[in-house]
Amino acid sequence: MFSYRSILKQAWLIAWKHKYLWFFGLFASLTIAGGSMEYQFITQTFSQGIINGSYQGLNSLLAINELSQQIWFGLIDLFSQNIIVIINALTILLLTLTIITVFVWFAISSQAALVDSVKKILNPKKKASIIGIREGLTIGNKHFWSVLGLNILIKLLISFAFFIVSLPLLFMVISDNPSFAIAYTILFVIFIPVSVSLALIVKYAISARVLENKSVTESLEKAFVLFKKNWLISLELALLLFIFSFVFSAILLIAIAIVFFPFLWLSFMFSITWLSFLLMFLCIAVIIIFGSWLTTFQITSWTDLYLHLNEDKAVSKLERIFHKK
Repeated sequence: MFSYRSILKQAWLIAWKHKYLWFFGLFASLTIAGGSMEYQFITQTFSQGIINGSYQGLNSLLAINELSQQIWFGLIDLFSQNIIVIINALTILLLTLTIITVFVWFAISSQAALVDSVKKILNPKKKASIIGIREGLTIGNKHFWSVLGLNILIKLLISFAFFIVSLPLLFMVISDNPSFAIAYTILFVIFIPVSVSLALIVKYAISARVLENKSVTESLEKAFVLFKKNWLISLELALLLFIFSFVFSAILLIAIAIVFFPFLWLSFMFSITWLSFLLMFLCIAVIIIFGSWLTTFQITSWTDLYLHLNEDKAVSKLERIFHKK
């Protein structure tokens, strides 16, 4: 029987018991659809203020054009140098691109591997052995290009929608017409549910692609239909995961402050440099491990929900409450 409690409990047990999944969670957290895209923008926007957050996001989008121009002129200037400078610069550039490519491959492959691994763990019909990291990455590599395309697609769609929403801000700079402020407010209110819906649809599309081996188009079509029928359930789970992530992140920060701050203060007081570096390293390690586990927990929850929605008709909590009344 479908319930959020069973999904979250199952995700907790899987994420804790199968710790090799944290490896996938570590890299999957680097992807757009790997973690919590559906509320990252909203949280950031409201923490900075709606107008300030939008201006900052708009500046980031517009800065891409300036950055591409700088790169182009930089390349032109590079080839005007002597051969030694050109070879050194190209070597550094190729090394950087190689590192970025490796990280992208790990991130996308880990995302697909995590979804597939969770399905195998949750499937009670087959007593298949739990795949390891190597087998998981092999499966993830099989779906690399399609999952990468879905991640890029969600980024482009949300960025385009955000750019359209922010256009009134550009006109507000030129003119003090209050109608632009009204237009921006209306568009921003529309943008929030649209961006959240797109982020959730892509989660379902990735699951459809990895678990059912559908094409990208078929995965998107099925994800759209699934979300359309279960949009309230999807939003309720997203809200629960947001609360869960917020609470446990706050607990972690408080615990780090209680445990590490006294020793860090002593290291600064007595100028113990090695202890300061050790404590900072431990803090970063704890945060990375927690982030890996949290991403594993979130993707496990969404994969479990996808499987539930595929098998039976689920009813949201709000519908159950109003039905009782």
